[in-house]
Amino acid sequence: MKVRDAMNPDACVVSPDDTAQQAAMLMAENDIASLPVVDQGRLAGMVSDRDIAVHVVAEGRGASTCVKDVMSPRADYCIDDEEVEDVLQRMAALASNRLPVVDHGGKLVGILIRR
Repeated sequence: MKVRDAMNPDACVVSPDDTAQQAAMLMAENDIASLPVVDQGRLAGMVSDRDIAVHVVAEGRGASTCVKDVMSPRADYCIDDEEVEDVLQRMAALASNRLPVVDHGGKLVGILIRR
C-alpha cells in the first residue's frame, strides 16, 4: 500500500507568518504536538509544542512571535508514493507518530499518522 492511500489529506497546518499563539491554539484544538509549516503549498518545516515552550515561553517572547522564528526548518517527511510499511518503520526509528507527506515537487499533500 502506498502512503497516499493511508494518509490523511486534511492535515492541520500553519504558515511561517502565523503566530505562536495561533499554532498553539490549533495544536490544543486538535490534541496534537506538532504542525507542518507550509509556505505557498510547500513544506517549509515543523513547529512543535516544545518549540513554542522553549523559544517563546522560556525566552520571554510574546504570543505574537511568528512561527518562522521558532520552527524547525528541517522536517522529516515522506513521499506520497512510498510504501506505507517502509515509512512506518522509519517513523518508529524516529519515534514519530505524525509525518508530513509531500509529492515529488515538495507540495504538502497530507499527513501520515502512526497509531
